[in-house]
Amino acid sequence: MLNADRNDIDFRVLSRSMLEATPLPTFVINRNSEIIYCNQRGLNLYAPTQWQPGLYLNQVIRNQAIIQLVQNSIASNTQQKGQFEQGNSDIAWKVTVSPIAHQQHFAGDEYRYFAIVIEDMTEARHIERVQRDFIANISHELRTPLTSVRLLAETLEDAIDTDPEKAQEFVEKIENEANYLSELVAELLELSRIESGQTLMTIEPVGAEQLVREVMARMLPLAQRHRVQLMTDIQQGETLVAADSKQITRVLVNLIHNAIKFTPSGGQIIIGTALQSDRHAQRFFVKDTGVGIRAEELSRIFERFYKTDRARAKPGYIGPGGGGTGLGLAIARHVVETHGGRISAQSTVGEGSVFTFTLPVAIPGENE
Repeated sequence: MLNADRNDIDFRVLSRSMLEATPLPTFVINRNSEIIYCNQRGLNLYAPTQWQPGLYLNQVIRNQAIIQLVQNSIASNTQQKGQFEQGNSDIAWKVTVSPIAHQQHFAGDEYRYFAIVIEDMTEARHIERVQRDFIANISHELRTPLTSVRLLAETLEDAIDTDPEKAQEFVEKIENEANYLSELVAELLELSRIESGQTLMTIEPVGAEQLVREVMARMLPLAQRHRVQLMTDIQQGETLVAADSKQITRVLVNLIHNAIKFTPSGGQIIIGTALQSDRHAQRFFVKDTGVGIRAEELSRIFERFYKTDRARAKPGYIGPGGGGTGLGLAIARHVVETHGGRISAQSTVGEGSVFTFTLPVAIPGENE
């Protein structure tokens, strides 16, 4: 008898150790739904301040669907699983109720104890939703130009002998669609590499003023072609930032492209940089006098594939990314955040927009 008692005690100690080692909130209840044991993660989730022995499950877990699942498991003496949402929120849980099989835990044909394991599925559902949206978006983005190419090719076939001038027009349109597809695939690959951490960033001290002036010189011909004034606003002189100059140049170029695209002829774009008051970060900004962005669009512009209303773009805009893939700002956000910075946008319809991002100031001796 002594050995049996010792074995039972050893089993309980081992069971509790295993439950505490479980990375998920776990409860053990009897057939009356009285909580016999709860690991620390379960306490943290459901009863951080009001836990006491003898509580029943419905006093701790208020979700009636989960309680019903537990009752079904007890009544059937079988394992039961279910997924549940918390009200109207995005929070979701996967709950597994399992009879505990042990020779000393039987009462006739019925199990005496049941384990309830609760897994937070919120992040998993979010990832699934993002993947579904991504597939839907990329399918749409590919289908549209491919359909255009097919229709243009059919029309070209009819016009090639009868109307050479028209045929040449169709050839140019097909080329534009092909260029768009090429740009889309290239940006998809780049975004994928950045998001997965496969893009190697060469972080080194780079002059903030130097970055701005080099991009200014590069973008000036495009601005002049569209009759937009391009200006710089360099504050507090040269400051070194910790950055991959190639990637940050890409961010600035994308922001200026967008500004030119949505700023009417005669408008103005200012590219600037300034040291923040805490002197730990450098602020870069691109400010335009363009058409502005509606409030309902502003909160989504850094999402993959999101495009603002194309009707507001400058008529006849010609430039890299003329059609826009909807990936440029998503890439910019990931690049800036990979550097440890932040990117944001402010806008007033009819007055213009300001895109701002920060980069950490280079610390002497680091990244050299």
